Amino acid sequence: MFSDAEKKVLDIIDDNRENIVKYLQSMISYKTVSPSDGERAESDDFINHQELIQQTLNEAGCSIESWDVNPKDLKPFPGAYIDPDRDLSRMPVVVGTLKGNGNGKSLILNGHYDVVPEGLLENWIHDPFGGEVSENKIFGRGACDMKGGIAAMIQAVKFIRKADIKVAGDIIIQVVPEEEKTSMGTLSCCQRGYMADAAIVTEPTNMDILLAVRGNIGGLITIFGRAGHADVNQPHWQEGGAVNAITKAVKVIMAMEELNREWRDRPDMKHKYLDPSIITPTIINGGLWSVSVPEKVEIQFSSDFLPGYDKLQAEIEEKISSLANTDSWMRMHPPELETGLMYGAETDENEPIVKCAFDTISELHKKPEFIGWGTLSDAIHLINYSKIPTISIGPESKTAHEANEFITVDSLIKTTKILALTIMRWCGIG
Repeated sequence: MFSDAEKKVLDIIDDNRENIVKYLQSMISYKTVSPSDGERAESDDFINHQELIQQTLNEAGCSIESWDVNPKDLKPFPGAYIDPDRDLSRMPVVVGTLKGNGNGKSLILNGHYDVVPEGLLENWIHDPFGGEVSENKIFGRGACDMKGGIAAMIQAVKFIRKADIKVAGDIIIQVVPEEEKTSMGTLSCCQRGYMADAAIVTEPTNMDILLAVRGNIGGLITIFGRAGHADVNQPHWQEGGAVNAITKAVKVIMAMEELNREWRDRPDMKHKYLDPSIITPTIINGGLWSVSVPEKVEIQFSSDFLPGYDKLQAEIEEKISSLANTDSWMRMHPPELETGLMYGAETDENEPIVKCAFDTISELHKKPEFIGWGTLSDAIHLINYSKIPTISIGPESKTAHEANEFITVDSLIKTTKILALTIMRWCGIG
């Protein structure tokens, strides 16, 4: 049963359906694509996006803090990857705080506004930054991942205020960059001391409750060979012959596949909500000339692992070392391994915020499932660094990172309602 206050907020959201859609369209219009490695945000889109967010949070009565993250100022923390050379200037964090009367529980609402590149324009039916509406769908890069979730959480707070409802606990709204690359935006929020009794990251979950995410080891394996003429039959390497780094790299890729087979069936790789750990080669660079034997190959890889499992990097290192010992050349010239690690995270399904969200979603929509993700999200820092029970709830996710990304209008409105009621029930009305 909904209380009178809850009914009032739900009615206001229904009455403002078109305004919520327009707000998301405005957000999509800003091309907040995460810069590639070695680059920085050159346009004003990140800044203009955050000015829109600040304006809305100001209108809702929030106090505002905004800053550019300097990675060199972040404190090292085990499992929290920090890239000190990444330039995050002109990509501001915005945090709005709506103070309660002090008699309720506090809540962080977190979302990232950076998006992945749009890819080939010919694969899009609609302008990727146009926010066009067609057949009850809002199209655009970031529509579901995750500007839709940000729009829903900000509009939820806005309409609670419009209903003249005062919450008892503090609401902290964090809109951050950089989740698609390093998650340093949310890490910066954590290190600035923002705390709450619980947190909701509004990633697209199809309105299910995300409890667990895998961690990630990103790495580079460099395999060495010896240059030579590709059109000349070569003697054994011990007699001065060339060594093809590409053929050695094939052995490394096969070793990765062996790891995947091992992990797939191991009991310690079983998890209630997550698939077993995995390692995937993603980028290969090698060779300089079509008739020269390549002397170096670089393999970039991504390896996702279960939260709480801390031996994966050692297993990767051991596998590469064992492989090298079976090859006379690689034994003398072993591959080099560079890695960066970001921890996984999970929240217990018995946490009070889980029950609060579960009951709310069940009343408004359907009985939600508890789910896990193979990829990490900014929840990792809220859980591991700040020790805040954190869940994720958001709209549909089926087209994240794809051409023609969209969110349905119905999903956007329903997510807004779910978040509004969860906020009121968690924080209390005072």
